[in-house]
Amino acid sequence: MSKRKRDGLPPPVDIPLLGGRPGQFLLRPWFDRVTIRWVTRWFFPISRGWAAARAADGSRERFVEELGMSDLPWGIVDRLLQAAQRAETRYQDTTRRWEDLFFAAHAPGPGELAQIEEERERAAQTLMAVRAYVFPLRLARKLPPVSYDVTSPQDVESAHGHRLRNVKAAFPVPEQPNIRQSHPVEGGYGDVSWLEWPSPMGDTARARLYTPRERKDPPTLIYLHGIGMEMEMWRAQSDPVNALARDAGIRVVRPEAAWHGRRMLPGYHGGEPALAFAPKGYIDMVQGWLVEIMHLIRWARQTSRGPVAIGGLSLGALTAQLVGTAARIWPRELQPEVMFLVVTSGDMLEVCFEGALPKGLGLLDALWAGGWTHEELARWRGLLEPQGDPVMPAERVVMLLGSHDSVTPYSGGLALARRWGVPGDSLFVVNRGHFSTPLGLHQDKRPVQRMAALLNDASGV
Repeated sequence: MSKRKRDGLPPPVDIPLLGGRPGQFLLRPWFDRVTIRWVTRWFFPISRGWAAARAADGSRERFVEELGMSDLPWGIVDRLLQAAQRAETRYQDTTRRWEDLFFAAHAPGPGELAQIEEERERAAQTLMAVRAYVFPLRLARKLPPVSYDVTSPQDVESAHGHRLRNVKAAFPVPEQPNIRQSHPVEGGYGDVSWLEWPSPMGDTARARLYTPRERKDPPTLIYLHGIGMEMEMWRAQSDPVNALARDAGIRVVRPEAAWHGRRMLPGYHGGEPALAFAPKGYIDMVQGWLVEIMHLIRWARQTSRGPVAIGGLSLGALTAQLVGTAARIWPRELQPEVMFLVVTSGDMLEVCFEGALPKGLGLLDALWAGGWTHEELARWRGLLEPQGDPVMPAERVVMLLGSHDSVTPYSGGLALARRWGVPGDSLFVVNRGHFSTPLGLHQDKRPVQRMAALLNDASGV
């Protein structure tokens, strides 16, 4: 057995369908039309049943309460509850042992770390795969995609109204918490470790870190995921962004948003509270993530003299661009030098009212029933859309847009790029939709390479 296999993590899993001719056929607009139907009609409802089963802890009565349905095929439900309880027990036990080893006072052997991370990945993936037991239930019953409990205009005003009235209060600079870093383990893209620190959301914020092995003071990319994306809960897959640690000497930080992955709220699936408690839930999550990103930018400055880039995909891009503009009034150390946005929009009302995801999930009907109007929602654009120009020059902004994007509609992203004056060599537009556009980075890495070149240029390399 080689040293790498004994002491390090296995290489990330390649996805053959995304490369070559299969990818050229697959990653077209038809793929996005099929995917959005699958996500809204199947994945979200199945995830709702899965979340209810996790919270039920084997109890039929609790499952009925969580799901809000009582006329159910009990044989299917019982098998689901048993599978969920077994997987949950294994996952929680493995996660505790993982935490004890990776954050131990004295570093365990690399073989121990690699083994427990592989065990954690398998346990997490087994738990996520319990969704398969919900499939027969979804065939038998129409499950809700989201457990809506929309917040009222008065509640949002009480929580966030002061932020609208004072630009400095919109995204205030927080105190820096103590961020602890786990012991590293060797991975396919570099040394892999994790960061943990107290979150303003009341839980523990987490981020996975890919560190290049042979570069002192590397530049740092903080790259944010989309809603419902939970990389920590699945086997590590090949990723052109994470590969920058190996290929471009860039330290890559992948934070986990509140209510996702290891931060899921009991009774909810990944990202669901942002929609369930809309619009306050979404505003809360974005505000909390911005604070955590400020924590990470300052940590990056404290641990390396290299420059910092902020970026993201979908929800992550919508959040990163708020950082890029809000940072104009932040201290210099919190101002990133480069920004990388994949499938984004500068028009959140268009995303809300015209986007395929809220339409397919019934969000608009829930908002109207909760007392919201178009005018009321429009009041909150200042907390959800980038205001003014970004802190970095337009030449250091890279954008990748899909001309068939129906989730963050292409028109809003293109208008933002034009408003900011993003130059042609940093604006990439492909004939794809919301899901196929980022997956296309497996075939055409030019947007990632452009961002990496700008970040390394900012390093003086």
